Amino acid sequence: MKKTLLIILTALLSICMESNAQVSGLTLGYCDGQINTSGTISSSTKNIWVHGAIYIPSNILNTYSGNKIDSIRAGLASKLNIDTLTVWIRSSLDGENLVEGTITSSTDQKIVKGWNQIKLDESYSIQENNTEGIYIGYSFHQKSASFGLSVISTPTENGLFVKIGNEEWENRSSEGTLCIEALVYGESLPKVNLTFGSMTVQNVFVLDKGTFNVEGTVKNNATLTVTGYDVQAKFEGIDDVYTQHVDANIAYKESGNFNVTFSPTITEIGTGSGNVTITVMNINEGEDEDMTDNSLSGTFSIVSHDFTRNILMEEFTTEYCSNCPRMAGYISDALEKDEYKDRVFTVCHHSGYYTDWLTADCDASYLWLFNSRGTYAPAIMTDRYSFGGSTPVFCPSSQNEMESYWNSRLEEPAFVSLSISATADGDNDNSLHVTVTGSKSVDKLCDNPLITVFVVEDNIEARSQAGASDFIHNHVTRTYNSIWGDPITWNGNDYEYTCDLTLSSSWVKENLHIVAFIANYNSEDATDCEVQNTYGIPFSKVVTSSISGVKTENTETKEYYTLSGMKVPESKLAKGIYIEKTGGKTKKVLISE
Repeated sequence: MKKTLLIILTALLSICMESNAQVSGLTLGYCDGQINTSGTISSSTKNIWVHGAIYIPSNILNTYSGNKIDSIRAGLASKLNIDTLTVWIRSSLDGENLVEGTITSSTDQKIVKGWNQIKLDESYSIQENNTEGIYIGYSFHQKSASFGLSVISTPTENGLFVKIGNEEWENRSSEGTLCIEALVYGESLPKVNLTFGSMTVQNVFVLDKGTFNVEGTVKNNATLTVTGYDVQAKFEGIDDVYTQHVDANIAYKESGNFNVTFSPTITEIGTGSGNVTITVMNINEGEDEDMTDNSLSGTFSIVSHDFTRNILMEEFTTEYCSNCPRMAGYISDALEKDEYKDRVFTVCHHSGYYTDWLTADCDASYLWLFNSRGTYAPAIMTDRYSFGGSTPVFCPSSQNEMESYWNSRLEEPAFVSLSISATADGDNDNSLHVTVTGSKSVDKLCDNPLITVFVVEDNIEARSQAGASDFIHNHVTRTYNSIWGDPITWNGNDYEYTCDLTLSSSWVKENLHIVAFIANYNSEDATDCEVQNTYGIPFSKVVTSSISGVKTENTETKEYYTLSGMKVPESKLAKGIYIEKTGGKTKKVLISE
């Protein structure tokens, strides 16, 4: 038993020692070990030298002081027509090589496509307290045309300097990053050094919610594995500093992500915008040895309140599509769940895989949203949001995947509201008058907000649905105000939009729904047509104009806000002036008792 326990303890100790073991050497460069073997920079001139370099500023260089560079890895996208490759370190781009190393077509080490690790003729010692940086680069001689320079597409400051033949050096860092790395060895390698890579801050801070979300990426550029660190937020105009700790396990050259939420004491809209600086600090393993790359800043808008977001779910489907009944089943089952009732409003476009007898004129126009990626069915859009792709259209593999996109959008705040009322002509109820009202809580919703109104019909028997028998169509587009929507006329932050639609006598009224939404429309970018908010009502809420003064029942609750924008429960209202919000309308009210 004791022997077994000893073996277990020894194994655990070995694991712990391994996880905290220091790295024997570090790489110095910006490409993170990536290489591109498809060249994008070339010259067709014969018998010239082509040069590429990166610049390491003094603050980064000093982190490695007391150590030596003994080799440089140079990435080549092609070895064609290259007979000599020299790596070097210089104090200036046109200066002499401080150290260098060369391989040729006749040396034992051959020039290869990909990484060429070349030993320097003598090591370069990194001195302490450098006031100037160094250039790390390589040069190759080409007998004829060549695409030798290897560059990844990610731009990096000081990441790409190019000189071809007798031309001048060019700073082309905005185009990408040169694939080159210096290998640093020694007894004084940095132990703790996190670099703040990227950050996304919450676009809008809502006063009556009071939370602020930050996501970011950090990279470990030192020898010790990082097990945790603090993310600190400093908001402009606020003395308090907010901190969240992040547990991690980030080894050398690896990156880690964080997602933290702060509750800053922002209580007034003020100028309507704010600034925040986020700093990564207080690393578990010790003080960061280079704090110059640990902070990033962001801006955000400030609003008093937001609105509940509903989402628009659009489906591309036809009777020729044998897989479409499966997607229809996903949608039908999901809409039965309580969390999606009166939150998800669906419109079906009978296009994408041919057309059928239910295809509306607008359905073909919406194929533009596929963004030249080929049309197909079944396919869906959730709020016409692209979710990081090149088109808002996609085909989920399961109901769970589809719901994950719904949930993602439902969690997003909305900054405009919609409320629908509608009347039908008392003598001819095929004439429908729709009124959509609401308000916004930000100055600018999007570049081109347009309002679209659909009438859709459920419970339509299929004529010949592929892949299913006795199939029933739901959410079928029947009529609409315009394909991409009409402009909105704002009265301050409020609006009222009206349109008249004609209903066919063949449509079953009790199966009809009215769906309205506000979306951006950018005719040059299918990924820039995001829906801002959506609302819908069944035809049962439509009333005839012959009943004087009757309007659609408004089931929206009243909400109250102070003049500074703070939400107050109705039960706790004291005497004073408040902003009353009912549905999409707002007004000032006096509470006198």
